[in-house]
Amino acid sequence: MRRLLYALVLIAPAAFSAEAPLEFNRDIRPILSDKCNRCHGPDAAAKKIPLRLDREAVAKSDLGGRRAIVEGEPTSSEMIRRITAGKKAVRMPPVYSGLTLSDREIETLRTWIAQGAKWQQHWSFMPPVAPAIPRVKNASWIRNPH
Repeated sequence: MRRLLYALVLIAPAAFSAEAPLEFNRDIRPILSDKCNRCHGPDAAAKKIPLRLDREAVAKSDLGGRRAIVEGEPTSSEMIRRITAGKKAVRMPPVYSGLTLSDREIETLRTWIAQGAKWQQHWSFMPPVAPAIPRVKNASWIRNPH
């Protein structure tokens, strides 16, 4: 049992390395929902905020010479500039919101943008996809019809 725990501790970080492709629904949407959509979500128009992070077209559009998300270019993305800003008056989420992004969440957003900022429609509108059947060394081990 102890060996299994050690193996998980050593292998798990590699399974979620920065090189692994991030998925919008699994990795990004929860961050935006929890930390950004209070202001930049469905109620943004009522709050007179032009940037919506719940709509791909708006999140990636030109908003007066700047774009919140520039696919493949985190250093050109206003989102990354604002969530890493040193000045509290510029940093997002704003101090008065009581919300903060962890270093891991910031790095996840930066990596996702660097990987091309691929958006996905909400998971409930996506057809389920069966995972690939893993290869086995010894075919006699297989005990199912696949």
